[in-house]
Amino acid sequence: MAKDKSAAVRREVAIALRDFKTPAAVATLVTIAQQFDGQDRSYLEAIGLGSTDREVEVHAAIAKVMAKSALEWTPAYAWLTWRLHPASAVRDVRARLLSGKLNEVELKRDLTTLAFTRSAEAAGTMVELSLNKKFAQADLAKWWIGNRKASLWKAFDVDAIVKAHGGDASAAKLVGSDLPPEPAGSKALASVEVIAALKGDAARGKAVSAVCQACHKFDGKGIDFGPDLTTYAKQQSLETLVLNISQPSNNISHGFEGTRVVLDDGMVITGMVLSSGDPLMIKSMGGLVQSIPRNRVKEEKHLDRSLMFTPAQMGLTEQGVADIAAYLRSL
Repeated sequence: MAKDKSAAVRREVAIALRDFKTPAAVATLVTIAQQFDGQDRSYLEAIGLGSTDREVEVHAAIAKVMAKSALEWTPAYAWLTWRLHPASAVRDVRARLLSGKLNEVELKRDLTTLAFTRSAEAAGTMVELSLNKKFAQADLAKWWIGNRKASLWKAFDVDAIVKAHGGDASAAKLVGSDLPPEPAGSKALASVEVIAALKGDAARGKAVSAVCQACHKFDGKGIDFGPDLTTYAKQQSLETLVLNISQPSNNISHGFEGTRVVLDDGMVITGMVLSSGDPLMIKSMGGLVQSIPRNRVKEEKHLDRSLMFTPAQMGLTEQGVADIAAYLRSL
């Protein structure tokens, strides 16, 4: 059915796959995507609907068979990226937008891809484009910033990014920010099931959770760095909440992936890249936004772990995790 000659049949198959969360379903969506002609918007929307809640996974699978260098994207692949808008595509989209080789329709499409991408780098790149006097769609980029800064990009403090862009990166004093190592002799916590079975105390959890507000906002306090937790806990099962606190690298929120930057003098700055241009802009722990001249960057590496501290680094026990979970679920 995925290779049926009728595009209408393939559309129906794609939509039906929305309810099948298996590797086979993703593979079928890839097969259907490969037959997209780059023009049929109903067909494109069917792929998008079939990819609901796994857009990043589906796009990654599509990229393996369809992706080329940024300036060699086919119309079909560009539109698929527009519909699925994964954070992983931001740098390629930026390269395309600044290439001077896109027509007006392509510029607006790729800019919209950024506008629907929930990531710090997408927000930072949009700010960069809005301030670029040579960019043909700078006014549209400014409009998207106003539209997104209080909604999709609220967690990324867009106003701070705009302010940082106005500074002199070459004269700025940079502040190192690296992830601390695991404490010596630290042991893994008990399983999620064991922690979830503990009776959490919301009052104790409120006191313990103060450490979380160095990176998260909730209960009217905290820093815009990680995801806002004000309503997060009520949208998750207890087991999922416990898992995300006790094993933060198990499920990194899309758009909050970390990068480790090593400078020419050995300083390490770890955080979320806001803009990969020159200067490179990065938001570190505590919400500090820094601009790093490209000629000072010795190494830039995506992290394979979460920027969130582990329970051992925060001094949390199984009971501490249960207490924080109870408190967050009480908000």
